[in-house]
Amino acid sequence: MAMRDAAPLLALLGHELRAPAGVIGGYLTLLDKATEQLSPEQQAAISGARRAQQRLVEVLDDTSQLVTAWRAETVAAAELNLTALIDEVRAVAKSRDLALTVAAPREAAVTACASQAAVVDALVSVAAAVAREHGVGVEMTVHLAQGHDRDGSSADVVAAPSVTWQIRAEGASAGTHATTTERESFNLWRPGLGLRLVVAATTLVNAGARLNEVLVEGQRVGVDVTFGAGPSPGRTPPA
Repeated sequence: MAMRDAAPLLALLGHELRAPAGVIGGYLTLLDKATEQLSPEQQAAISGARRAQQRLVEVLDDTSQLVTAWRAETVAAAELNLTALIDEVRAVAKSRDLALTVAAPREAAVTACASQAAVVDALVSVAAAVAREHGVGVEMTVHLAQGHDRDGSSADVVAAPSVTWQIRAEGASAGTHATTTERESFNLWRPGLGLRLVVAATTLVNAGARLNEVLVEGQRVGVDVTFGAGPSPGRTPPA
C-alpha cells in the first residue's frame, strides 16, 4: 500500500483511538481529585497512567500530522531567508528543551516548497530524534555549497548551489570529515524514534529536501538535510 493510500486508514485509526484516550484521561482526572485518599503507591500508579495517556495523545497528534503531510498538495517553491530560519530553529528548540547549537555561514536563501514554520518544525524534530537516539545534545552546522562544473571549478556552474543542514550528535562533528565517513539513504522507520520523525522527514522531502544518514566507521552520527539555495539571498518572502 502506498503511503498516501494509507492516509485514510491512519485517519480512521486516530479517530477511533482518540475517544477512548479521552475517556481514560477523564477518569484519571477524577482520581486526581481524590489523591488524599490514596496511598503513595496508588498515587504513583496514577501518575504513571497519566504519563502513558498523555503519550498516547501525543502519538495520535503525530498521526494526524502525518496524515496531513501525506495528503499535502504540492506547494510552489519559495525562498526562505536562512537567518530567519536559523533564529526560529533556535527558538523552537529552546521551547522544546532541546540542547541545540547552530553554526551558520553568511546570509543566504533556502528554496523550499513549504512554509518557514513547517521547515523549522521538521528540522527541530529531526534534531530531537538524533538527540534521543544518542542521548546527548545536538550540533547543527549550516553548510553552503556552490555549484561546480564537471572539472570541479566554479567558472561555469552546472550543479545548483545548495544549503545543507548537518545535524550531528554532540561531539560527532569532528569525526565527520574522516575518510571513513559514509552517507546512505535515510531510514524513515527506525524503531524507537516515534512518528514525529516520520512526519518531519515526509515534510522535508515534500518541501524539496534530500535526507541522508551520516555514518562514521559504520556508526550513525547524524543526518544531512539538503535544500536548493535561492538566487536572491537578500529577499525574504512571506512564510
